[in-house]
Amino acid sequence: MKKSLKLTYILCCVSLFLLTACHDDPDPVEKASRTVLVYVVADNSLSSFATSDIAEMVEGYATVEADSSNLLVYVDDLSTPRLIQITKDASGAVVEKTIHEYEEQNSLDVSVMSEVFSRTFNNFPADSYGLVLWSHAEGWIQSPSTSTRWFGQDLSSASYMDISALEEALDSAPHFDFILSDACFMQSVEVAYELRTCADYFISSPTEIPGPGAYYVDVVPAMFKEAATTADLAKAVAAGYFDYYDNLYTGNVGSDDNWTMGVSVSVIESDKLEALAAVTKNILPQYISGGATITTSDILCYDQHRNSYYYDMDGLMKSLSLESTIYSNWKSAFDASVIWAETTAENYCTDIYGNGYMTSMTGFSGLSIYIPRGTSTSTLNTFYHTYEWYTDGGWSDTGW
Repeated sequence: MKKSLKLTYILCCVSLFLLTACHDDPDPVEKASRTVLVYVVADNSLSSFATSDIAEMVEGYATVEADSSNLLVYVDDLSTPRLIQITKDASGAVVEKTIHEYEEQNSLDVSVMSEVFSRTFNNFPADSYGLVLWSHAEGWIQSPSTSTRWFGQDLSSASYMDISALEEALDSAPHFDFILSDACFMQSVEVAYELRTCADYFISSPTEIPGPGAYYVDVVPAMFKEAATTADLAKAVAAGYFDYYDNLYTGNVGSDDNWTMGVSVSVIESDKLEALAAVTKNILPQYISGGATITTSDILCYDQHRNSYYYDMDGLMKSLSLESTIYSNWKSAFDASVIWAETTAENYCTDIYGNGYMTSMTGFSGLSIYIPRGTSTSTLNTFYHTYEWYTDGGWSDTGW
């Protein structure tokens, strides 16, 4: 089904190409080893961070071999949306080149994102591809009209992007070696499972991320690292993200300019997720039935000061008091999916009013899951039923 969408999006992208404005596309370039696109949706409260992150990317690219590496940044901030290339001039100095300028547009519209993908990857072909999704986010939650976080927030269009729409846009792009979500709450099993055919590895956090996001001075070289395997590449990117904040960590409340409050990062291997879904589906209906209330008091909640939508997946399974063999088999599938996970002892988490708290990460496994509550017919749970994980992971057989 997904591949049948390709032609539709290609035609859409061609149409948009004819309508969009300004700079001519560059002459075709030789095929590189890797092309990475950073898709920055910063037409919101994160605009200043976009400026500093692009400066970090420029600094980080100094150690990258430009002849075999393409780094592109689409940025929609409080200025004109534009696609830039971070590269090196003849003297070896890192420079920014504007590839294309756009009229004001909704960067969370499927056709807009697909056009950016088409323009980038057609003009900068490579043997492998990476993508960074940069913005606000709230994982699998349905995009709201009044809250601030899904993937992406474009204030000029009052728009957000549901994960199903993100999947549609990603389907118009090449298959990615990795997708790094530099956005809050994106490492949920629901999101990873929905996007599993789009990338080999997903790198993100199951909780909030630091305000400044990734430190790209370290992350950019990692994204272009020559690695023995794609798994090693994904782990290197994750380590580049985590290590910077781990070294700054004190457990004390700091600031955006001095982030001492920790971070959690993990890597998911997408082709192991269907096996994880199958073994989870075999377990949940045996231990949960008739829409029974699920006790969550002993499970790490990654957004415990907000809405409690994200619980630790391994914590849920432990709370069910599974027979040892059943849990061992499930854990083997989980460990095959979550191939790398690191956290500081505590993370900084905010509530719905913006107040911040240092929160223990005891029980961290690197992947979150929604634990249904209320009624199965609530608006939230009805939306949750639209996710493939709801059926494939077994929740549909529990009365929820």
